[in-house]
Amino acid sequence: MEQEKSTFLIDYSYTKGGNKMLLIDENIVLRAIEEKDANFLKDMINDPELENMVIGWSLPVSSKIQAEWINNLNSDDMKFIIEVNLIAVGMASISSFDFKNSVANLNIKIKSDEFRCRGIGTRTIRILINYCFDELNLNCLTANILEYNNPSQKVFEKCGFKKDGVLRSRIYKRGKYHNVLSYSLLRREYQKCER
Repeated sequence: MEQEKSTFLIDYSYTKGGNKMLLIDENIVLRAIEEKDANFLKDMINDPELENMVIGWSLPVSSKIQAEWINNLNSDDMKFIIEVNLIAVGMASISSFDFKNSVANLNIKIKSDEFRCRGIGTRTIRILINYCFDELNLNCLTANILEYNNPSQKVFEKCGFKKDGVLRSRIYKRGKYHNVLSYSLLRREYQKCER
């Protein structure tokens, strides 16, 4: 397994009061979502090709609805804009926190083919993995991927995730039900690969 630990800088001074942060690794920055991201996120949500590759779904949204969503973000999940050389290319999140059992779920979306297959997804996941294991002291990370989303499966597997099983007929897309593949990565497995 190819394993490369991302080194990252956490910058808490990003906003007044220091309540938002940046995760930085070379030319990739994961930053808090801001109001200025409403149109970018709206375009991602309204992209039918991207919509078919992710588990969630949404109705087409307007800029106003997207701005309201941003203003109502809660602190239960950590959502980031993925920037490469100051250009927003996607969104990443750490969600479904279970601090009692030290588990959280990772998700990423890269906006267009122009930014896919360039290592951005892999590097983003590695930044999130290191943040979750090193800073949040979590023990296990999970990911759920549609059975036909082979590129996402390859990226998570490249980062050390192992397939745990299949959630049968869970998501309705493209006119039928699809299986969801359940993946996980344990901190001890990831640390062992780093040596």
